[in-house]
Amino acid sequence: MKDRISEKKPLSEKYGYVILVLMCLGIAMPSFAQYQIAGFGKEAIASYLGTPLDDRAFSTLNMATFLPGIIFSLISGLMVDRFGTRRVVVSGVVLAALGIVLRAFVVGYASIWISMFLMGVCTTFYNANGAKILGSWFEPAKAGLLLGVFMGFTNVAMSFSTGMTAIFPSVRSAFLTAVVIAAVVTVLCAALMRDNTARRAAEERVSIAACLHICVKSRGVWLAALGMSLLTTSCVGLIQFIPTALQYRGVAPQAASLCGMCVTLGATAGCLLVPILSRRLRRVKLWLCGCGVAAAALVAFAWSLASVPLTAAGLFAAGFLTSGLGPLVMAIPLQLPEIGPRYAGTAGGFVSTVQLVGNTLLPTYVITAIAGNNNYGGMFLCFGSLMLFFAVLSFFLPLKGKKE
Repeated sequence: MKDRISEKKPLSEKYGYVILVLMCLGIAMPSFAQYQIAGFGKEAIASYLGTPLDDRAFSTLNMATFLPGIIFSLISGLMVDRFGTRRVVVSGVVLAALGIVLRAFVVGYASIWISMFLMGVCTTFYNANGAKILGSWFEPAKAGLLLGVFMGFTNVAMSFSTGMTAIFPSVRSAFLTAVVIAAVVTVLCAALMRDNTARRAAEERVSIAACLHICVKSRGVWLAALGMSLLTTSCVGLIQFIPTALQYRGVAPQAASLCGMCVTLGATAGCLLVPILSRRLRRVKLWLCGCGVAAAALVAFAWSLASVPLTAAGLFAAGFLTSGLGPLVMAIPLQLPEIGPRYAGTAGGFVSTVQLVGNTLLPTYVITAIAGNNNYGGMFLCFGSLMLFFAVLSFFLPLKGKKE
């Protein structure tokens, strides 16, 4: 019996890399489509719709993708732990594809808002359950590294989407391209996505209430949720306000936009490289604390450096550190003895919910209220202070290096 199990392990892990590719495609497809809106900008979308849009209406379109994260992160995690990953994530891909088709063929503000919401459902299902899916195919240490690849792919799709809008002759042609991509990804995910049946057969079925109870009482899950909220709010705030802040400082719009892209490129590199570097260190908590302090200074002051090239380099480094630490923290529940792969879906959903609540509430209702209107120096000081809080929190995170 043992021999049979050992014979299946290499095959199981090999197919896990197929699952990783499908996950990257599944998260990239809605990300590429949704950031086309931001890439074209308010005026181009208003012209496509044939109706004027103010800043609030345009912002509402972009914010529609965040709502499913708050509503469905925990629910999707509970569903994955109870029913398996394939049904949940494939349904998310299908919903995103339907939204992309709706946007391309039904012109209207409401159809675009609904499509953005449906794309957000797909990204929510993948973000909340990425650790769970990878943890069911790989051992926890390797799953944590591969989680960085998966998270980095979102930034790749975002950069390609915003950068490619200039090559399309019209908004509709870009939307139709997204339809083709969505169709291909949906077929691939529906045909090839699998649950690790060997792992699921060995797991005892537990009620949804029991899954939730186990995760909510875990100190490590709460610490991971708080850590992700601090990291992502700092990075998202930087991406959201840096182009406007640089233009307010007198930087040309094109240069300000490129500087904003540097944050995204740094985030992509960080997601790929920081988990690898951290795995080789003996005192990982000290490393996280140092990265947090450095990121705090970069987030607070990179925007005000003397020249645009220096600013771009500082923003790249800020994105590298703030996003690069994310895969380490997001993988914490997978490595907790009370959670592990069995309850990683529920734990990931809980972490994502707390994270997105922080992303939504802190910039809009706390930091902008403290800093005041057009006080970008104060605003970035506030975002940087979140990384200082993370630096302190890092000593309490359940992470271990080689000699810890």
